[in-house]
Amino acid sequence: MISKAILGTLKFVFVDSTVNILGDLFEQPLIMWAFIGWGWLSMLAMITGLLTQIPNL
Repeated sequence: MISKAILGTLKFVFVDSTVNILGDLFEQPLIMWAFIGWGWLSMLAMITGLLTQIPNL
């Protein structure tokens, strides 16, 4: 049986934090959406570049 502390932690991580992040995002002006999107695209490009270069090491 999973304890209430573990369930509470999982609920916070996977439900509450997602709701808070999305709620904060919807309150931002459009220019902030553009910067946030640019940041995510940059992170994805860096991760993809790193993963494609690992076999060459």
